[in-house]
Amino acid sequence: MSYQGVDLTADAGEASAPVSWHNPHPIFVIIFVGPNEIPFGIQKDVLCAQSPYYRDHFAQDGMADTVEMVVRLPEYDVETFGCFQNFIYTGQVYDKAAGRVIPEYPTLMNIWKLATHLKMAPLRVAVLDAMAERRHLTSCIPGTPLLIEAWKQTEEGSGLRIMLTRWAAEHMRASPESRNDFARSLPQEILSELVIVMSDLPAVPAFGDPIPQVHFAPAQPVHGPEPPRPTNKRSRKSDTGPLPGPDDAFEVKPAKKQARKSEPSRRTTINSRAAQEVIPLTPEKDLDYCRGMIHRMVSGPGYWTRLVSNFKHPVDPVVNNMPNYFAVVKKPMCLLDIKAKMDRNDYKTAQEFEADVRQIFQNCYEYWTQDDLIFKECERFEKYFNDQWAERHKYNPKIKTEVID
Repeated sequence: MSYQGVDLTADAGEASAPVSWHNPHPIFVIIFVGPNEIPFGIQKDVLCAQSPYYRDHFAQDGMADTVEMVVRLPEYDVETFGCFQNFIYTGQVYDKAAGRVIPEYPTLMNIWKLATHLKMAPLRVAVLDAMAERRHLTSCIPGTPLLIEAWKQTEEGSGLRIMLTRWAAEHMRASPESRNDFARSLPQEILSELVIVMSDLPAVPAFGDPIPQVHFAPAQPVHGPEPPRPTNKRSRKSDTGPLPGPDDAFEVKPAKKQARKSEPSRRTTINSRAAQEVIPLTPEKDLDYCRGMIHRMVSGPGYWTRLVSNFKHPVDPVVNNMPNYFAVVKKPMCLLDIKAKMDRNDYKTAQEFEADVRQIFQNCYEYWTQDDLIFKECERFEKYFNDQWAERHKYNPKIKTEVID
C-alpha cells in the first residue's frame, strides 16, 4: 500500500509548476552526471518547472543569452539521475511499466538527497511512496547505516526521518529478541527518539500494514555472528531468525512465524477473563492522558507529527487562500487552541477534550470534499486518534519511557 507521505520540511518555494505541451520547448540543458560526466539532455522549460533550484539558476543575469546550457552533478550516479529524469517526465520514481525494478533503499536515499539539493518537494514525497512500496514488496526495512545517514541528512519534521524512525521503532517493539543488539548499534540521539516513538505506537498498525516481525541480521557483521542459543522453550510469536536482505549490509527482514495451536475455550481461567476486562481510568488520569496526547500532537517527536501538520494552526482565510472558510465552518478549532485550553485547565473532563478534537474532524469534512488531499489526511488523523483513544484505559502515568539496555 502506498505511503501517502507529506514532506513536512517543504514550503511553497519548492513546488513544481505546470508545463503546457501545446507550446514548443526547443532549448535543452546538458547535464553531466557523475565523475565520468555521462551526458543527459533535458528540456530547459521542463527542468525549470520541476526544480526551483534550476528555475533560480537560469533566471540569473546573463543566463538568458547563454547558447550552451551545461550543468554538472559529479556527486550523483547515473542510476540516481535516471530516476530523477523519469520523475520529471512521468511523475514516477521508476518506470514500472517498462519493467524496471524498484530502486533499492540506498538509491532511494540518493534520490532524496538530489531532490533536496534541487528543492523538489514533490520528488521527496515520491521517494517516500517508493520506499513504502519497496517495504511492501520485499518485507524489508532499511538497516542501521541508512537510518543513521537519513538522520544526519534530514532535519526534524522531515518526512523521511519520521518514516524511517517509525519503522525502526516497530522493529524494536516487534523483535524483543534482537532489540538490545539493534539499540547498541544506534547513536544515543536516535535511540532516545525511538523510545518515544515506541511509546506512541498504536495498539494495531495504522493504514492496515502489519507490524514487521523483523530480526536485526547484518549480512556482513562487524564483530562476527553470534551462534544460536539452544533452547527448550516452545516457539513464540516474537521468535524470528536472521534473513539477510539485498539492499545493504544491515537490512532487516521478517521471518516466518511458527504456527501455534489455539487453546480450547473451556480452559479460559478467571485470571485470563480478568485480563480482558477494560478497567476505566479515573477522571484525573483520563485528563492526564489527554494532556500527554495533545503534547505529543503539538510538540512531537513521534508518529503524530506527520498526521497533524494541517490541523495544528488556526485557519487564516487570506494566507491559506480559503476566503469562504468562516462562512462554512461555524466553530473553528485547531490543535494549538486545544493545547492552550489544556494549559489553562479549561477542560474538566476528558470528554470535553475529545469533543474539541472531533470538532477539527467535523470542520475538515464540512469544508473539503473526499477528493481533496487534506480530507484524506483528516481521515488518517481521525483513525489514528480513534485507535489511541480506545487504548487509553491501558495508560499508566508511572511508566514514562521504555528502558533499553
